[in-house]
Amino acid sequence: MKIGFDAKRIYHNASGLGNFGRNLLSALAQFHPENTYFLYNPWKGKVSFTTNSSVQEVRPHLKSKLIGQIWRRRLVSARAKKDGVQVFHGLSAEIPQGLKERGIKSVLSVHDLIFMRFPHLYKAIDRKIYEKKLRSACKSADLIVAISHQTRCDLSHYLGIDPSRIKVIFQSCDQVFWSSQQDRFSKLKMKFQLPERFCLFVGTLEERKNPILVAQACLKLQIPLYVVGRAKAAWTSFYDGLTKKEQALIRPITVKDNADLAALYQLADVFIYPSIFEGFGIPLLEAMLSKTALITCNNSALKEVAGPGSILLDEINSTSIAAAIQQFWENEEKRQKAIAINFTFAQQFSHQIIALQWMETYQQLAHES
Repeated sequence: MKIGFDAKRIYHNASGLGNFGRNLLSALAQFHPENTYFLYNPWKGKVSFTTNSSVQEVRPHLKSKLIGQIWRRRLVSARAKKDGVQVFHGLSAEIPQGLKERGIKSVLSVHDLIFMRFPHLYKAIDRKIYEKKLRSACKSADLIVAISHQTRCDLSHYLGIDPSRIKVIFQSCDQVFWSSQQDRFSKLKMKFQLPERFCLFVGTLEERKNPILVAQACLKLQIPLYVVGRAKAAWTSFYDGLTKKEQALIRPITVKDNADLAALYQLADVFIYPSIFEGFGIPLLEAMLSKTALITCNNSALKEVAGPGSILLDEINSTSIAAAIQQFWENEEKRQKAIAINFTFAQQFSHQIIALQWMETYQQLAHES
C-alpha cells in the first residue's frame, strides 16, 4: 500500500502531536515495512525524523512559507494522487482539500475537544479557528479515529457526528519508555541531586493539570517533588512565592531528551497527574511502562488509560492527593503490586499492536475504494 500523511507536526512539533506522529510512523515502518509512507511536509522541519526506506518525506519545490501553507491545504491532494497514494491520514485534525475528488480515501485523527469543553482556557480567535478546521475535516474524512472513547463521545456530543463514523485507536509512546534506562541513573542523580525517594509530575505547568495541588500535597507531607514541564503564569507565581526551604523540596527541572525523562520516571517512587480532563494522557502510559506507581483522576480518558493498579481520585484537592501519595509512600508492598499490575495492563499500548490496528484501518479504507 501507499499511504500519505499530513506530516507538518512530525517535523515541526517537538512534543504532543509531533510525538504522536513520530511514534506511529516509527511503528508502521518497523512492523509493516512492505508499504510506502509519504510524509507531506510543507517546509523544512525543525525536528529531525528518520526511520527506514519505507518512509519518504515530500516537500514542495518552492521554499516560501506561504506557498508551503497553500500546498499543505490545497495542493497536496494532487501530489498524493501522482504518488499513487491510496489512503491519506490527517494526523492532527486536518486533511487537505481535493482528496475525495481524486479517489483517495481519508482518515482523520482527533485527539481531544478540550477547546470546546473548557473554552475559557483558550483565546476566542484560536477556538474559532480550531472549530472551523475540525468541522471541515470531520465532514470531509471517510473515517474519523479518536484517540480514546472519551474523545469519541465528545465528537458526537459537541459536533453531532454519528458514532458509527468514529473508530477508537489508542496511542503508544516513545520506544525509550519500553526499556530500562539504568545506564543513565548515576548521571541524572548527580545532575539533579536526586534524593533516594521522590515524587514526580510531568506535563505543562498549567491550571488544567493541577501541578500546584501536587506541590501543596508534597509540602504537607514533606516529600520531595520533581516537576518537568513548561511553566505557565499561575505556576510561576506560586513557585516564586515559596520559601527557600520549600523550593528545596519542590524542584522544577529541565530534561533534554526522552531517554533522560524515561530514566527519571524509573527512578521516581510515585507519579501524580491530577488533570481535570485529558483526551488521552500520555504521561500515564509513560509512568506505567517505567514501573512507577501512578496517581491520577477518575475522569475523562484518564480512567481509560490508567491501569487497575492506579489510585484514581474522585475529588481533586491537595488533601486527597496527599492521602493517595501516603498510600504508596508508606506501603511498599502495595506500591510494588500496583506497579506490576499496571505494567501488564500497559502492554496493550505496544507499538506493534497500535501499528496493526492502523494497518487494518488503512486496508479497510483502501478496499472500499
